[in-house]
Amino acid sequence: MNLILLILTIFIGFEVKSNEPFVILEYNGADFTNSNQNKINRNNKFLKNKNHTTMHKVKEGESLSGILHKYYGNSGLNMRIIEVSVIEINKHAFVRNNPHFLYAGKNLKIPSINEIMNLVREKPSKGNNINMNQKSHIYFFGN
Repeated sequence: MNLILLILTIFIGFEVKSNEPFVILEYNGADFTNSNQNKINRNNKFLKNKNHTTMHKVKEGESLSGILHKYYGNSGLNMRIIEVSVIEINKHAFVRNNPHFLYAGKNLKIPSINEIMNLVREKPSKGNNINMNQKSHIYFFGN
């Protein structure tokens, strides 16, 4: 039994038999942490309305992670996917698409969950509101 299956057997309480690798995208079982900072903020505008979007003017000294925490903090969303999506949508605000080099004074589009999902999908929907060509996608391989 490989390590992932062994871990699932221990934490979830049932044995999983598989010859193929698989990924658990979401598990709503027991919370293994007692930290209050890991609780989901159900009042987050982006969670309440999957089409909610806004603009943010970058101030001197701000970081991308700080900006993302302001809008998506405690949302339960994968912050790495959000980070890559924001960079893809706002290429004008970054030096060579580097999240550590953000221009002060630039306006960032903070995308909706639906816009992020369209970037991650293989084929964006025709109703995609993101201003970019149809060849722009985000793909994740491995970790």
